[in-house]
Amino acid sequence: MPEILFPYSNVDLTEEVNRIPNQFGLINALNLAPGEPMGSRLVRIDYRDGQLVVLAAEKPGAPGQMSEQDDVGGTILTIPHFPHIETIKAEDLAGGVEVINGVMSARNLDTETARRLTRIRNHHAVTLEYIRMGMLRGLIQDGKGRTLYDLYQVFGITKKQVDFKLGTPETNLVDKCEEVIDHIYRNVKGETVSQVEVVVSSGFFSRLVSHEKAEKFWIQTQNAPMLQNMERERLGGNWGRVFEFGQILFREYKGTFPVRTANGAISSEPAVAAGKGHAYPAGTQSMFRTFQAPVHHIEMVNDMPAVDDPVHVSTKILDHGSGVEMKSQSNRLAVCKQPECLVELTSSD
Repeated sequence: MPEILFPYSNVDLTEEVNRIPNQFGLINALNLAPGEPMGSRLVRIDYRDGQLVVLAAEKPGAPGQMSEQDDVGGTILTIPHFPHIETIKAEDLAGGVEVINGVMSARNLDTETARRLTRIRNHHAVTLEYIRMGMLRGLIQDGKGRTLYDLYQVFGITKKQVDFKLGTPETNLVDKCEEVIDHIYRNVKGETVSQVEVVVSSGFFSRLVSHEKAEKFWIQTQNAPMLQNMERERLGGNWGRVFEFGQILFREYKGTFPVRTANGAISSEPAVAAGKGHAYPAGTQSMFRTFQAPVHHIEMVNDMPAVDDPVHVSTKILDHGSGVEMKSQSNRLAVCKQPECLVELTSSD
């Protein structure tokens, strides 16, 4: 009896799953932390405390001012491995029907494989957005709530928080915004910044735009014909409001993540915790990165992955031809190299 063969190779499936667009998540849509392939699962993050100084004028031919040696440090991080398994069994296809373009037909292996690849892509897309939001929080966790990295602890930094006191009518919100901006710009240390942005919860956004010190500006924004597109942005499936105030662009993030609780049940975790926001510098050169490690596969050990192929799929035929198992994996870690530039926004009242 001939060996039962799945009609698609690992290369075919990997290419196909990566052709499916990743349309999940606001942070992904903003391209805040672009991918950077690595040749190892270990990545070293260096940081330097060299200071820029204004040079003194001297006579032509005079020796130049010597730079002081940078205070160089670094830390080594391990890029996590995120596996997922989909199984197509004979009973998934036997006697099943499906409707494609209004036409009913028998379910077949081709369409079921395509459906599973879409699901695989979405699982890894949600995971990527989750670790990128963790990057902005400074606390990167996995889907079971386990802490992968506390960036503040890794870099020995105290998290900066600004209490906006949105329940107090007299709060000077412009001063609060300036406190956020000042902290970020004091700590960029040679990086470029185009603007300070904040992703906030729906509750924080609503309280901000209804505060008496900001409400009139919000109303003006909504009524200005040239700014109608600023009302909401459909980025990464997020139908969130946006508002520029105090030289900061506030983005409402309505997204949620399906994560497992301690008892194994799946619950929805908001992208931004209620009443909070996370500020960051936009337009930096390399402050935010998503590092990609080599695929955990004997044929690809230490091979630097392609930036366009972040998800890898391999297959195994089940015993007695009962089905096929598709194991997918992504190996990625989103990191803010300068977490001192992150600010958490809260409101104590």
